[in-house]
Amino acid sequence: MKVEIEVKAFGQEDVQETTDAYKAVEIARTHELSKETTLGEVEKLMASLVKEIEKQYPNPEQCLGKATIRINVENGKMIFVG
Repeated sequence: MKVEIEVKAFGQEDVQETTDAYKAVEIARTHELSKETTLGEVEKLMASLVKEIEKQYPNPEQCLGKATIRINVENGKMIFVG
């Protein structure tokens, strides 16, 4: 099944001659994973994206992560999309 993993880091930053300025960096990747994949394994994939973001944006105010599995339900049966 395909699992979409997104990580976003953002926060306020100081920019001369402005009253408010914000910065955001977002990375999204799709992984083909087996149904036996554990939550811990998904967490490791997410942690690698966090490390990648930290290279571009060290010490953000906030960091969000999201894992998405897309499905359809047909005749009462779950069908994985992707």
